[in-house]
Amino acid sequence: MVQQWEVILMKGESEPWWFFPEWRNDIIEMYTYSDSKAAIQQYVSLFQHLKEEFQCVKVKKTSLAAFWNKEDISYCEQCDDDLQLYYGLLILADGEPYQFPEDLEKPDMKRREIK
Repeated sequence: MVQQWEVILMKGESEPWWFFPEWRNDIIEMYTYSDSKAAIQQYVSLFQHLKEEFQCVKVKKTSLAAFWNKEDISYCEQCDDDLQLYYGLLILADGEPYQFPEDLEKPDMKRREIK
């Protein structure tokens, strides 16, 4: 069976690792692949672009990344508060978050957060 790969860019009020029930409603771009190399290349390319565009980045499980600028907020009427707006980037293999191997050569994807 051929493995299905998805590279997903999201925009919303929660980081991509929460996978709330309606998380797919926040998808703004999605790329599907049957080839792992093409999917990883797309993920790394988007990661590098977003890292340059946003002040803050946090990565969990090596492939779930949240990017944001502190001034980008959205007012939540339901909770009567301002919420941070995040761009999430993730790569899934057969619907599950992909775990990058330790020996995979990839550009600098270190965490960076301005406090």
